[in-house]
Amino acid sequence: MAAQTDDSQAPAGVSAHFVNNVLAAAASYIEEDPDQARDVLAELGQFLSYGLRPAATSVTLAQELEHTRTYLRLQQARFPDRIQATVRPAGEATAASLTAGAVRGPVARVLEQRLRTVAGGAVIDVIPAATAVQVELRGPDDLVGEAITIPLIPIEETPT
Repeated sequence: MAAQTDDSQAPAGVSAHFVNNVLAAAASYIEEDPDQARDVLAELGQFLSYGLRPAATSVTLAQELEHTRTYLRLQQARFPDRIQATVRPAGEATAASLTAGAVRGPVARVLEQRLRTVAGGAVIDVIPAATAVQVELRGPDDLVGEAITIPLIPIEETPT
């Protein structure tokens, strides 16, 4: 009989394929740029420390945006000169409480889809506001790209 899993204990969207590709990118830098290899591995450690927590974990918007920045830096290491990324500060919404992976997950899906389907580079801007995060994605030469809105659904803290 198979063991049942508690979905609230599942990791917040860490892909083994992504981790493998980041490790390969770090390995490619070892001889040519050891400092870059070290930086990529340190970023991966930070990414995994956050990303392997249970998906139901409550985090602040500031933590989620930092995790998204780390993810984007890892993607830039994997695809040098192909990704330009900006994550703007959260402003007043910094302390908003939401579920781990609520921002990084949709950002990853839209960026990875773009990288698989469109040749050339990608410019991604992550713009947080009080009730949503706007993600704008385009090619370096596109006048118009695509945008998605990630609603920020706060987690209601229950008294213990």
